[in-house]
Amino acid sequence: MDLANRVITGFFNLLVWPLAPLPPVWALTVISVFAGAVMVWIFGRVSRQEQIRGVKDRIRGNLFGVRLYQHEIGVVFRLQKQIMADTVRYMGLSVAPMLVILIPMSLIVVQLNLHFASRPLKPGEQAIVRVSVTDPALLNRAISLKGNGSFVVETPPVRMASAKEAAWRIRAVRPGHHSLKVQIGDQEVAKALDIGNNWRGVSQLRTASWVDSFLYPSEPRLNSRLGIDAVEVLYRPLPLEVLGLNVDWLVFFFIISVIAGFSLKGVFGVQL
Repeated sequence: MDLANRVITGFFNLLVWPLAPLPPVWALTVISVFAGAVMVWIFGRVSRQEQIRGVKDRIRGNLFGVRLYQHEIGVVFRLQKQIMADTVRYMGLSVAPMLVILIPMSLIVVQLNLHFASRPLKPGEQAIVRVSVTDPALLNRAISLKGNGSFVVETPPVRMASAKEAAWRIRAVRPGHHSLKVQIGDQEVAKALDIGNNWRGVSQLRTASWVDSFLYPSEPRLNSRLGIDAVEVLYRPLPLEVLGLNVDWLVFFFIISVIAGFSLKGVFGVQL
């Protein structure tokens, strides 16, 4: 899993790198259009295009027939039955291709979450660093948070045994891609910390969970034998503005990618 995450994340970082000078909303627009084009191309390759085309043609023809014979109830009823049957058939032809598309779409969304869900801390900003453990007894040991001068720890660890967590408040100092270290007893783990004024991908969570490591793939999984479940930095959301309104990056991505997909279906000669 770690190797796959590194390869996919590294490849996606290369794709995003040329877009770094753009405002994040424009960078996300470019990626969304590209993703929409890729999804349409995949749909065209894995779906039964001739059958889809035939079903859609029959539906259109029968809809025209309903309008043409609207005063003949028996004919209209038969046409409506055929339209409903073809609609179900069309949905059946679309299910398998959509399931195939879900695989690359999930990978894209996970990577976009790294780049557009949150932003780096700005110098002087505060944030919470949280560590989760498997056993609340571990919180009784000596706990410390260390860095390399890139941030200042402003509070002692706040232990929450019921939640199996400890937390600190830090203040960012020096821009760059840094590492913070959490030590519990004689166990120590590192976590990436990003500070800067420009938007870029940030790793919110480093975890021992297989599932969470898929959702947050930019750092290697923690060794589960250490007793530390996760280390998290609570970054601020990356603001995305469209016409003066703040928009959610995921909603924006899906809207633009769907519009792009339908707009480009003719270019690829794909029936949707």
